[in-house]
This record gives sequence, structure tokens and C-alpha cells, in this order.
Amino acid sequence: MATPAESREAPVAAAAAIPRSEAWPEAARCLPLVSVFLLIGFWPILAGIYGSWFDDKAYMEHGILVVPAAVYMAWDKRDALRAVLPQPSAWGAGLVLCGALVACVGILTQWIWFGRMAFLVSLVGSIAAVCGWRMVRALGYPLATLLLMITPPTFLFERLTLSLQLLASRLGELCLEALGFSVLREGNILEMVGIKLSVEEACSGIRSLLAILFMCVLYNYFFVKGRALKTLLLMASVPIAILGNAVRIIVTGIVGQYHPAWVSGAAHETLGYITVAAAAAGVVLTHILVLGIRRSWESHRA
Repeated sequence: MATPAESREAPVAAAAAIPRSEAWPEAARCLPLVSVFLLIGFWPILAGIYGSWFDDKAYMEHGILVVPAAVYMAWDKRDALRAVLPQPSAWGAGLVLCGALVACVGILTQWIWFGRMAFLVSLVGSIAAVCGWRMVRALGYPLATLLLMITPPTFLFERLTLSLQLLASRLGELCLEALGFSVLREGNILEMVGIKLSVEEACSGIRSLLAILFMCVLYNYFFVKGRALKTLLLMASVPIAILGNAVRIIVTGIVGQYHPAWVSGAAHETLGYITVAAAAAGVVLTHILVLGIRRSWESHRA
């Protein structure tokens, strides 16, 4: 009579006994069919996600790059993925069903974010149902990257935008006063000699914050080793993006004292792109600095 431990190990041993040449073709036949069902079932939700990338009020311009980036990450891991023996899981099918129910609830309650997250739940469940949970773990980073293609929940997005507006206004006021400029702040409006700067939603820093987070995720995947260092850089990208936006407001205020026409239009937009690039460079410099500190510490200990 088999012991409980032997009973638990039996399915694993049986799965391991299946020749790899037979397991993968069977999974390969199921994947296209499952993908078609996912696309058909979630088509309205996927169309909404795609539309949000071109919505000026969503600030999700980077979203169009998220899916190609995640696909490339998965392709880059192709050798490791081939080594994973497919072990279909019935729990994956349950997760697909759970995602479908969540999507229905999201549509009925008109909670858009809820429905869009349901697609990712069903996607993970489909992979687990066809290839097993080991495959899900192997694809963990690309799957987590897909979270960045979905606009944050409305209540969180609005609260975060307002907080960033006020924070950027306050930082701009303090720095401009420290530089010797006369500034009067009322909420998110900065009044200076001859000009009035209004830190609108588009200038709150939410756009640059989302873009920098996506850039940091890509940079972590290709250039950063170690989970702790990746987490540190991802956390550091938030204050770096906020400081970059504050610098944008400060520069706008200074330039507005001498060339008021430059605080709006193409010049203002160009300055926004420059500050995003500068914040991205800040993330890279932070990585270099941390590596330098680590080398110094290791050489000191040695």
C-alpha cells in the first residue's frame, strides 16, 4: 500500500515520465485554441485597453510598448521555457473561469479596471491549464510587466494625480523662493512677476511617473542582477520621477520670467520630454552609484 508521500509524488513522477517530445506538441496544439478563445471572450475589454493608450486623459502613451516588451522578454527566455516540462493543472482552468466571472462583474458594475485585470487573471490561468504552474513562474516577469498596460483604478488615479499636483507645486514654490524669485502659491497655482503657472493634471508628474516605472522595469530586466537591487531601483524611480517633474516646474518658472511665451506650446512640451529623459538617466546613475558603493564595500571587507 502506498504511503501518503508516495501518493503525492506519483503524479509528478508520471508527468516526468512523459517524453518531452510528446508533451510539448500536445501543449503547442492547445495554445492557439486557448489564445483564440481568450481574444474572442475578452475582445471588448482588450479594445478598451488599446483605446486607453491613446486617451489624452489616461496618460498611458507607454502602454503601446508594454505588450511588445513582454513578448520579447518571453522570447528571450525561450531556452529556459523549452526546459520546462508541461504539466497541465486543473486549477488553471478554475482560474480562467474566475477571471471570466470577474470580467462579467466588472462590466455589470462598470468598474473598468476590474474587468481589465480579469483578462490578466484568465491569461495566467490559461498558461497554467495548458503548461502548468512552473511555466507561469518562468514567465513571471513578462506577465507582471503586462500590469503596466492597464490604467490604474479611477479613484486611485485621481487621488494620486491630485497629490502629485500639490507636491509638485509645493516643491516648485520652495525651490523658486530659494533661488530668489517671488512666488505666491494658491493650491496648484504659482503666481510670479508677470506670469501665473498652473500645475494642471498633465503637469502633475503622473505621466512621467508611469513612463519612468515602465522604463525602470525594462532596465531591470536587461541590465540589473539581483532581486534586491531591482526592487531598490524600482522604488527609487518614484522619487526620481517626482523630482524630475519639480525641476520642470522650476525651469518653467525661471524661463517665464524672461520669455513668457515659452511657458506654453511646443517649448513647454519639449521641456517635458527632456525632464522624462533626465529622470530616466537618473535611474541609470542610481544603479551605477549603488554598484560603486557595493564594490567599495566588498573591497573594504576583503
